[in-house]
Amino acid sequence: MKRKFLGLLCLTLLANILYSQNIDGGATEILQALTKKYQQLTTMKIDYTYTAEKEKKVIDSQQGNIIIKGNKYVLELNSQLIYCDGKTIWNFDKNAEEITIFDYDPSDDFSMLNPSAVLENWQKEYKAKFIREEVQQNKTLQIIDLQPIKNKSYYKIRLYIDKHKKELYASSVFEKDNTIYSYFIDKFTISKTYEDSFFVLDTSKYPNAEINDMR
Repeated sequence: MKRKFLGLLCLTLLANILYSQNIDGGATEILQALTKKYQQLTTMKIDYTYTAEKEKKVIDSQQGNIIIKGNKYVLELNSQLIYCDGKTIWNFDKNAEEITIFDYDPSDDFSMLNPSAVLENWQKEYKAKFIREEVQQNKTLQIIDLQPIKNKSYYKIRLYIDKHKKELYASSVFEKDNTIYSYFIDKFTISKTYEDSFFVLDTSKYPNAEINDMR
């Protein structure tokens, strides 16, 4: 389950670069502006707060961050570290002292963290619709819903976009079991340049960890 929702995190964070097909209600201009801004970035870091809510009660809350460079990323979420160099994924569970290694697969839920995989099939996967504008925390937010074309466990992803900064402010995944997973962007940073080796987990640094190589 963690893999699924970590994948959804990146999916929602990168939704702002949706191509202008499958859009109605005035969302085209908003998404095009976001596309122009984010496609100019080589590397970015996003600090976020994650919450899970069911029946209006918060059942989980965590903080984490993700560094993205092209089709590579490093994601930290509490006791988990996930590395991807575009070919291989390493999932390090610090609490269990376990490292799982597997091939990158664009069709895998976990690999939805790969920006290239998200963009490749985006037009075929979702329809987008502008919902409304509203003010939160003194910010004017433009709300867009993304509805999956194929059957999924969730029925929509809702994006909250800062109208003036033209940045993603938050996103929520609405599950069919009435659970809502939300991601609030606490800080967005245009990161320094990282060498490709940064996105490879050096397993020798964790000699006590059990390694499960699934490749």
